[in-house]
Amino acid sequence: MGKLLRYGGTLLLVGMLLLGVSYAYAQPDRMLDLSYSELSIRDKLAAMLANRRMEVVLTEYEVNELLKKTLADRAELRENWTLTGAQFKLKGNEWTADVNLMYKGKWPIGAKLFFTVDWQDPYLTAVHTETQIKQISIPMEWFQLQPLQIPLNDYLPKPAGVRNVTFQDDMVRLALRRR
Repeated sequence: MGKLLRYGGTLLLVGMLLLGVSYAYAQPDRMLDLSYSELSIRDKLAAMLANRRMEVVLTEYEVNELLKKTLADRAELRENWTLTGAQFKLKGNEWTADVNLMYKGKWPIGAKLFFTVDWQDPYLTAVHTETQIKQISIPMEWFQLQPLQIPLNDYLPKPAGVRNVTFQDDMVRLALRRR
């Protein structure tokens, strides 16, 4: 009986230790938020007219603001999961996001989300393809975001629309057309 009690106590202690180490490992490296500023295309359109080119270039910062706005509207991801912060990095049409998540409103978790991005008029769509916590990949069955859709035409004046989107290393180039 004493041997069984010692074995059970040791197993409980090891389990608690593993849980504590897992919790410490999943902590965010830096605190992020979902605050964003509204994107102003007017200056870009004025530059476009001065250059006589029907295109607008969105920088990584501007795309980040658009994506954070989209995420802020749906921060409650699924039962027990809330997105509290994000920072996106662009590399062509493969984008990553460092995110802060809150599990059950108590446990902060830092993760990296991977997206493949595509343009299908009228939406720029980012599809979540992988999640990592530090260097460990998390099964998609455990955590997956619905595709993020950004209606780019909503940010342009009415006579203009997006004809095509080109993904470059750290920017997105929008070719425009008359609607």
